[in-house]
Amino acid sequence: MKLMTSQQIKRIGYGVLFSTLLMILAFVAIPNANAAPPMQHATPEPNSQECVGCHEGLRGYWEDSAHGNAFINSEFQNEWAAQGSPKECLACHTTGFNPTTGEFVEGGVSCLTCHSPVPAGHPDAYMPTDVSSRLCGDCHVDTFAQWEVSEHGEQGMTCNSCHNPHTAKLKVKNSQELCNSCHNTEGHYYSFTGHASEGVLCTDCHLRINDSPDAGMMGHGMRVHSFKIDLVTCNNCHLGDMHSETDEAMGAVSQATAEYPSATSVPNNFTPARQEIIPFVSSTPTGPSPFVYLLPAGIGLVFGTMLAPYIDRLTKRNNSGSKGEKEEEEHVDQN
Repeated sequence: MKLMTSQQIKRIGYGVLFSTLLMILAFVAIPNANAAPPMQHATPEPNSQECVGCHEGLRGYWEDSAHGNAFINSEFQNEWAAQGSPKECLACHTTGFNPTTGEFVEGGVSCLTCHSPVPAGHPDAYMPTDVSSRLCGDCHVDTFAQWEVSEHGEQGMTCNSCHNPHTAKLKVKNSQELCNSCHNTEGHYYSFTGHASEGVLCTDCHLRINDSPDAGMMGHGMRVHSFKIDLVTCNNCHLGDMHSETDEAMGAVSQATAEYPSATSVPNNFTPARQEIIPFVSSTPTGPSPFVYLLPAGIGLVFGTMLAPYIDRLTKRNNSGSKGEKEEEEHVDQN
C-alpha cells in the first residue's frame, strides 16, 4: 500500500483545519440568525388586549377593521336587537362563544380566532396560525361557497392571498392593482379596451355587487366571489343596448335572466378546494438541518486543500528568510 507523501498530508491537514473553523462559525452564527424574539417577563394571557404588548401595530389595524368591530358595529347591533338578540349570531361576531351558556371571551373577531391555541411558552414558542379559507368560510358562508368553485379556489389561492387578515381590506391600495399583480398580461391589453376607457374595473365584472336582498348580512357577501361573468353581469350595463326597450321585450329578458343558471352552482365533477387547516408555521418547529453545518465544513475542506501548497510555499519562504538573516548575523559576529 502506497504511503501518502508529506505534501498530501499537509493538504489534508489544512483542509481539516479550514473545515473545522467554518463549522465553528456556522454553529455560532446560525442560531443567532434564527433567534427567537426577546422573551417577555410573563406569558401573555390569550386575548387581544395582552397581544398589544408586542404587536401594537397589528392591534391598531385590527381595532379599525370590520373584524375588530364585528360586535360593536351599529348596523349589527340594530339588526340584532330587531331580531330579538338571538345568541347564535354571536358565533361570528364574538370570539370564544359558548352556545350553551351564550357567553363569549371577547367581542369581535379577535386574535384567538386565527391564532389558537396559545402555546404555554409564547412568545418563545411559535404561535400557530390558521390561514385557511375554510376558517373564513365558517362565517362568510356564501362568499366561501362562491370562492370554492372559482378558478382562484381551484388553484389553491386563499382569502389571505388578496385580503389582509388584520385590516380585512385588500393588500394593495385598489382592486385593479391587485388583479394586475397576477394577471399582468390581461391587465395590459385590457387598458386599450372600450371598457377601460369608460373606467370599468376588473372587479366590476368579475366581482360584481351581489344583488341579493340579504347582501352584507348573515354570511351573505357584498360581492359575488365566483369571479365568473354571466348574463346578469352584462345586463347590469348593456340591457338597454342589446334588447328592445318595449315592455314585452324587457319582460322576456327579465324572465331569461331570472332563469339563467347560478354562477355558484356546483358541477358534478367538482373536487372541493383545500379543506384541512394548514398552519402558517409549525407548532413544533425544528432546528436547522444538519446540511446547514456540513456545507461550510465541506467548503472549508476544499479550500483548505487547494490553499495548502500556497501556504506551504509561503511558510518555506519565511523560514528561508529567517534562516538567511540568522546566518548573516553569525557571520557578522565572527568578524
